[in-house]
Amino acid sequence: MHGSAVAQYLAKLPNGKHEITNVGAITGGLPEIPAGSYVVFLNQPYRQNVLALFEPQVYPDRTTANGEAERPYDVAGWTLPMSMGVNTQLLTNLTEPANERKLTLIKSENDVRKDFGLPLWTSDKSPIVNPVKPGIRVAIYQNSRNGNMDEGWTRYVFDAFNVPFKSANETVLNDTDPSANFDAIILPSEQTRANPDSDAPTQSENARGISDKGYANLAKFVEGGGTLICFDGSCAAVIRQMKLPLRNVLAGVRSSDFYCPGSILRINVDTANPLARAMSKDTDAYFINSSAFETTDNKVQVVARYGKDDVLRSGWLRGEDRIKDKIALAEVGMGKGRIVLFAFRPQHRGQTWGTFPFIWNAINLSSR
Repeated sequence: MHGSAVAQYLAKLPNGKHEITNVGAITGGLPEIPAGSYVVFLNQPYRQNVLALFEPQVYPDRTTANGEAERPYDVAGWTLPMSMGVNTQLLTNLTEPANERKLTLIKSENDVRKDFGLPLWTSDKSPIVNPVKPGIRVAIYQNSRNGNMDEGWTRYVFDAFNVPFKSANETVLNDTDPSANFDAIILPSEQTRANPDSDAPTQSENARGISDKGYANLAKFVEGGGTLICFDGSCAAVIRQMKLPLRNVLAGVRSSDFYCPGSILRINVDTANPLARAMSKDTDAYFINSSAFETTDNKVQVVARYGKDDVLRSGWLRGEDRIKDKIALAEVGMGKGRIVLFAFRPQHRGQTWGTFPFIWNAINLSSR
């Protein structure tokens, strides 16, 4: 909603404490609304849409005749406040009389940006401040032979945050030394083996994706001090090619035993790790048929694990015990550099603002 529509349905509370009654917690259990909180009214034409976006989804555990999970059309959970790291509550009554509430109607995005001390929109140019340190050269891998939606969303997030980057296709990675041009390379979520349908990749000119030589170049890039950042589906090939001490415990597991088709899960974060700067100890992450790692090597730095209990926050999770306390985000040192492996998608569809800081931290640690 924009302009006058926002003014009708979004308001900010004044200073002071505002007790509430009949509260159903969505992403928090606060006993009162903090001063300056925003209120979204439901007496509006978009009431059901607001509820769909703010409330947790409880997806039914559906099974096909052969015992496998019945796949949904798309995803099973999409609660935006959870994905964006925002605490929200459902309230049915404010104790103050209506004539004493003194709500401030929100008329534009700049009203909110002023509250947070953020740069204002003054033209068509985005006022979002680049979160990456100046001078760090970033590449996003782009498979030129096969379209990849996750790569597109990654570029979208970087563009939205005004982060400079260059696209690097398989020719760049397979045939050149990336160390000369980049400090950090991101592999979006996809199967990046030269032949993803075979355990034995080929080196032919028609091979798709990153070749064995390309992975060898990436290994040299890391050993020389570079940072390789892997999202979800790109981790498997990197683990295999570079012989990293990690294993995906969900590999080969049937959907009758484990299934999570696009849902929000709780992860426990080691906030002392530099990769977790500005993150909360308990954070929500987006899992879409993703991974969960384990390791027997203490050289692996575990940045985050899936929750030890109550892992599911919104959507559908079958086989929770298989993922409890498993590694969700890890860092592996190699030579002078590091490999950062996300078992989930920290930039899923450009919506998961709550886990974007992991990405910026990983890049900012890559300056040589």
